[in-house]
Amino acid sequence: MASELRLYNTSQQIYNQSLTSVYRNGTQVFDASVWLARDPDAEEKMLRDADISYAVSYRQALVAGRQWTLQPKIKGSPRADLSVDVGTQLLGDIKQFTAARQLLSRAFFHGQRCARIHGHTRRMTIGDGRERTWWLPTRLEDLDKRSYRIVPRNDRKNIEAHWERWDVAAGQWVTDTPLDNLHTIRHTYQDEQGTLGYGRALREALGWVWYTKVHIFQESQQSVERFAQGLVHVKVNGARDAETQKPNSAVIQEWLTTISNMMARHVLVTDEADSVEIIGGNATGWELMKDLRTELRGAAITLVLCANLPTSANEGGSYALGEIQENSTEALVQFDRQALEETLTDHLMECVWWNNQANLRELGIADEKPLFNVKQEKKLDPKERADVANVLHGMGVALAKEDVYEQTGFRAPQEGEEIIAGAVAPSPMAGMGLGADLPPEGQP
Repeated sequence: MASELRLYNTSQQIYNQSLTSVYRNGTQVFDASVWLARDPDAEEKMLRDADISYAVSYRQALVAGRQWTLQPKIKGSPRADLSVDVGTQLLGDIKQFTAARQLLSRAFFHGQRCARIHGHTRRMTIGDGRERTWWLPTRLEDLDKRSYRIVPRNDRKNIEAHWERWDVAAGQWVTDTPLDNLHTIRHTYQDEQGTLGYGRALREALGWVWYTKVHIFQESQQSVERFAQGLVHVKVNGARDAETQKPNSAVIQEWLTTISNMMARHVLVTDEADSVEIIGGNATGWELMKDLRTELRGAAITLVLCANLPTSANEGGSYALGEIQENSTEALVQFDRQALEETLTDHLMECVWWNNQANLRELGIADEKPLFNVKQEKKLDPKERADVANVLHGMGVALAKEDVYEQTGFRAPQEGEEIIAGAVAPSPMAGMGLGADLPPEGQP
């Protein structure tokens, strides 16, 4: 679909002139990425970094969620429940839906993620008990964004841009038809003006951390080698020309080759007039690089999650600090999740509703397309879990003792361990091994 690309204000005149030049004379509007300009494969290389890969995977898993649901477009509508039920059944055939949502959610790193909606028709009884032919989505095919480009178009009235995709069979760029666009999910993260339609990508900030980590790692490898082997100092006769007192390059080179070969074999053989000294390495430089790598690791994870490692609270930090960090991550995830929900509503649900218009009109819900929603898994602290267990047990709900221990964060005592007896008080948890049972009335 065509989208207008507005120019910056007059304070960005240089940018304006260059962008206008692209529109008038160029054939493509490129992703305004420092790192992709340096290396087209920069994103893949960044994701090979263990810390970045971990943080990105963790965040996208939280955003995509394990379960989903639909919400009515019009709350209180007499057909709200029907629209939700129909939509839920129509989405039920999507294979590997969770994995597909995770790939789409990674737009925060790439700036944009795309997927093609594939589907089929099937005779089903939905809604009113009548059998009809329905169109159902079956797969969300991940699309490499490099197979798409933005092409400027100037009709002398407006400067616009449209998306083109690379047709592998035809071997050329083609403009998607309205039907192609209908079956394409384009999830763009923070579609700011300056991103030129490609979205704001976290890789721009992460790139500097990754680049520094790569160089630090290379230097660290060299430092380890120098520290482990030390510096070989060889004193030889003839290293200087007797007449000119200039370095005898032939002799020096010969000794470099000889010593290198000997060191590789872990042996040194010299004339008694020659001397070899192993100068030990200095660990100070190595320690500095080690500390810097640790700082960069923390910076990468913090950039992605707005917090350190989720386990940091258990590694010497306070529980309160860990909770603050977790809340910061959750706030970020909530933003990403809502953006993903809006995209799936605008694209996936729109595609499903459009392909089934005739049936939906018969059911009276053609204008009540439901909203896609990722189910949020509420996290309870140990006290809240214990309270829930007490309430459930008081209602007569049977609970597995192992689950109670796990959910409250405690472990079952081992045989022979000293234990702290539970308080003798009436409690729904009594009888579960977590508190003392009261004796029958009238007995001591």
